[in-house]
Amino acid sequence: MKKILIIVISIFLFIPSIKNADSVNYTIENYYIDADIRENGDLEVTELIVLKGSFNGYIRDIVYKNNSLGNSGYANNKIYNASDIELIDISAKNVKNVSFETINDQDYKSLKVNQASNLGYLENDIVNGKSYKMYYKSNHDKVAFKLKYIVKDVVVLHNDVAEVYWMFIGKEYDDKINDLKIKVNLPKYDDSKSFRVWAHGELSGEIKMHDNSYIMASVSFINAYEPVDIRTTFDKSLVNEFLIAKKSNDNALDNIIEVENLRADEANQKRKQMKVIYNTFKFGSIIYFGALIVAWILVYLKYDKEYKSTYKNEYNREFIDEYNVEVVDYLMNKNITPNALSASIMNLIYKKVIKVEEIPTTKNKKDYKFILIDETNVNETEKYLIDFLFNKVGKDNSFTSKELHNYAKNTTTCEKFGKSYTTWKNKVINDGIKENFFEKKGKSYAISGLFFLVAIIIVILALVFNVVMPFVFINLIFSLIFLLYTFAFFKRTKKGNEDFAKWKAFKKFLNDFGRFDLKELPEVILWERYMVYATIFGLASKVSKCMNVKIKELEESGIYVGGYYPSFNDFYVFNSLNHVFTNAINSNSTAITEKRANSISSSGSGFGGGFSGGSGFGGGGGGGRGF
Repeated sequence: MKKILIIVISIFLFIPSIKNADSVNYTIENYYIDADIRENGDLEVTELIVLKGSFNGYIRDIVYKNNSLGNSGYANNKIYNASDIELIDISAKNVKNVSFETINDQDYKSLKVNQASNLGYLENDIVNGKSYKMYYKSNHDKVAFKLKYIVKDVVVLHNDVAEVYWMFIGKEYDDKINDLKIKVNLPKYDDSKSFRVWAHGELSGEIKMHDNSYIMASVSFINAYEPVDIRTTFDKSLVNEFLIAKKSNDNALDNIIEVENLRADEANQKRKQMKVIYNTFKFGSIIYFGALIVAWILVYLKYDKEYKSTYKNEYNREFIDEYNVEVVDYLMNKNITPNALSASIMNLIYKKVIKVEEIPTTKNKKDYKFILIDETNVNETEKYLIDFLFNKVGKDNSFTSKELHNYAKNTTTCEKFGKSYTTWKNKVINDGIKENFFEKKGKSYAISGLFFLVAIIIVILALVFNVVMPFVFINLIFSLIFLLYTFAFFKRTKKGNEDFAKWKAFKKFLNDFGRFDLKELPEVILWERYMVYATIFGLASKVSKCMNVKIKELEESGIYVGGYYPSFNDFYVFNSLNHVFTNAINSNSTAITEKRANSISSSGSGFGGGFSGGSGFGGGGGGGRGF
């Protein structure tokens, strides 16, 4: 559970924030339109466009003529085009709470014509219409732009009914719109059978007649480039037929209803298809999520859940002599820490392979000389370490702690130190692998990879079919977490788990060393070796203090007189040596970083300089490998 929590936190911490590189970043929170059908056939329109975010203003293009319309019929006839646009006023203001009634507020600031600055607007001619560029700067505010204009000759007069068929949101509209409401007011009250209404666009929208006097269409969201139009027929007596410019001289209502019935049937068929698609994604996502959880549990039980250890003791005082101390680091952490180098060298000292002498210094700092005595009883990994320390760092079978520190820190040798240290770590890891501490992950990668791939496919299909369903994306996130989880966990073998339990109890024994009574402690002759393992567990400083205190207690009690002493008079020397090797590793990392940071700059002109990144694009080349 801890591993899963770490993975989840990492994902949400390191996923970068997606920000618009441009300073313009807004959403259309509300778009309200209030349109009055005049008796003379014109349409007086008031638009309220509410933006929230950062912007300098807004551009509204209004087109009165649709060139894609045909010459006949009642589906797409150019008779429904208008003849012109007349602007009445443009204004704006900051707003907080917005409703449809906000369109009637009286405190808007009028924008000045032909002024390309704040509280101004520019009018430009476009094909079959006008473009209004409105300036009103906002910095994370909510601003309402209000446009009032008249569209000329919108009403079409038929023999039986009058008709308005108008596209309020054009197919050229660039922005997504939230909360679109369009109100169309009839010239007068109409309770005749001629009053009919239709709307076309986003299938989730609704249109209703109210009080036989106005129409209200609403939709919560429409995408960019998705037009919205409204069609209504009403009694001819509501307009002045002598002022109407467009007359069809046809009985149109039945034909209009026939066209709209066909469109309704198509829309309803789409709704059925979309419902099937939506339910498929809905139930498919639920089934997928359930299968993912089951797979996760099965992977955990088979590949991650640790075996129960038969070792139940709280403390362990016994060594496991099947492998060297540095391999314990791999068992405990599945990695090699700097403590392993210190412990390995001190283990060589304990085994009498290396002898240590303290070098007198005038300063307050201690220096030590390491002398190679006998390397016959060492393994291959120890041989590599001895060769590095005594043949590269030192010479004549000896080196000093000062020489080690200088070799690790010096700019000419620091990278050699780092390379040798890495090679030694890899050898220790290989020694650990040979001990069969950890099980292979089997098919866990394939299982989690398959679920992640399926989740990606589902998301792609959802985007293709325009299905907006958060659960689909939640599945993708969980499948990614599952995939990362299979890379993060590791499971010990039965042998590895048994050894882990014993070394864990051994570490607790060392950590509580000072709390034991003298009679409960093992023979002092073993304490020096205990210090080697205290180093691997990061307890060298604490244990060395405890051991020196216990030595004094033994002498004072008379239980221990003139017997065994460690090789260096006291156990503080072990702790000092641990600092020597740890400081060397830390100073090496710092030296390499500093060397790269202060390296010579690269030159693109070809006159020398530092290396550039991205090698591997020149001619020739080669490689090497063993066989």
